[in-house]
Amino acid sequence: MPTKSPLVPTVDKTVAQHNALINARFSFVPLEMRLFISLLTRIELTDEHFCEHFVPMAEIIHERTGGSAYEEVKQMCDNITSRRLYIEKLVDTQQGTRKRSKKPDFEFIPLMAKAAYESDRGGVVASFNPLIMPYLLQLRESGNFTLAQLEQLNKLKSFYSYRIYWLLKEYATFKKRTITIAQLRFLLDLQDGQYPRFNNLRTRILDKAQSEMQLTDMPFTYELQKQGKVVSEVKFLLTDPNDSELIPAKSPSSETPVWEQTLAQIGVGKQSLALVSQQLEAGEYEVDYIAYVVRIVEGQFRKGKIKKPAGAIYKALIEKYLFADYQQAKKASGTKKKQVTELAIKTNEVAYRLREVREIYDNPGPYAQRQKRADSFEQHLQQVYLQDGFTLEQRGGEDWIIKQA
Repeated sequence: MPTKSPLVPTVDKTVAQHNALINARFSFVPLEMRLFISLLTRIELTDEHFCEHFVPMAEIIHERTGGSAYEEVKQMCDNITSRRLYIEKLVDTQQGTRKRSKKPDFEFIPLMAKAAYESDRGGVVASFNPLIMPYLLQLRESGNFTLAQLEQLNKLKSFYSYRIYWLLKEYATFKKRTITIAQLRFLLDLQDGQYPRFNNLRTRILDKAQSEMQLTDMPFTYELQKQGKVVSEVKFLLTDPNDSELIPAKSPSSETPVWEQTLAQIGVGKQSLALVSQQLEAGEYEVDYIAYVVRIVEGQFRKGKIKKPAGAIYKALIEKYLFADYQQAKKASGTKKKQVTELAIKTNEVAYRLREVREIYDNPGPYAQRQKRADSFEQHLQQVYLQDGFTLEQRGGEDWIIKQA
């Protein structure tokens, strides 16, 4: 197996996992989690095969050094090679990629091909099992993956916080995720005897994750749903981007512009980001337009009209086909300081121009789920909007569909 030279991951490194891996059943102790993250950071988007990597002790043992630490790492290598993922099988497509199934079968797959402590080099040589390549390699080709920043992952100390971070990161676009207690126990690989009382699970896992993730880009609150007196579900609530100001040009804590961090997290590639940056520098549009495009596309994604938000966002930016609508909305708002979105006129309502809804229906684009398309626009309007509480109104000589928030 080829070996790559040691790498020192930078704090702004982006790591990726297939969503099927995020929702697999497995567990780690903290040292195993750190090795897993270190190997993730050494995967490049262009990699077609796994390589052996050397991970220095400093990336695995943070608190101390000495004989006991080395013994723990050696024991960790022995333990992690026996770890197995209980993960859904992906389905081969005609395009040569693999996708998730609506009713997947699950299988056990060993996580590691190798993990060995080398005392003379002061670290671990490890590699992933080739059977999990579809869940970690060539993800841009297959889609259905989630990105995270190493800087954010390094803030997490508990394995359960790490798992909940990824589970919520997958749903960052939706700003919420509801997980049943049974699902949560499955995902976190909790055995029958672990935290049998919900109050213990809440204190040791939910509250701890909430505390640790408060310092990351994924702070959350949660609500408990009950059936009778028994807690049946946890509803995780993420920060609503519509409550924030416009995406600023620069982050106060990073040289990377926030718009670039935002698009990278959605899945826009580095080369695409470079082209967007060139357009910004050339004055073809402003950062406000990026915010507008993200909001519009996220709205379409939530309605099931777009499968791959990253591709739709990039196309809208490069081809600027939403720019005229953005300018019109900006002019109507009367200010450049408020975020321009399709969530329109009043803070207590959601509003869409009827003509924009019609344009989306008539021109679903290459990313739309055409099999769910209604037979007529009137049926589409009824099924997607009017049944959901929207009403038709006319404002300023233009037709809108409105829903009170």
